[in-house]
Amino acid sequence: MVKQIIVASGLSLVGCAGAQIAPEKFEESQASIRGAEEVGANDVPAAKLHLQLAKDQTEKAKKMSAAGDPAAELMLARARSDAELAVVLSREDSIRQEAVKATEDLKTLQDRGNP
Repeated sequence: MVKQIIVASGLSLVGCAGAQIAPEKFEESQASIRGAEEVGANDVPAAKLHLQLAKDQTEKAKKMSAAGDPAAELMLARARSDAELAVVLSREDSIRQEAVKATEDLKTLQDRGNP
């Protein structure tokens, strides 16, 4: 009897481990990817790389999930992280460009003031 309970418990754990990822999780990943695209990640080389990684990892997570691979959820988490990093890198580039422009504008104003 105890042996049967142990076997049943083990099988139920294996069944849980092989469960597919909920569609909402994939939607969250896709939303992160769209967010990165909207802030211009494709125009910043480092951000573009992480955006592509996020897309690739999301597709890989879908395949892993369909195959019942329990690591699919981790792959999806990596995809979301890469998409979020792409957003941060895009915003950083935008801020850097604004700072450079402000510095140039200040220099121009200072040069006009000192003939």
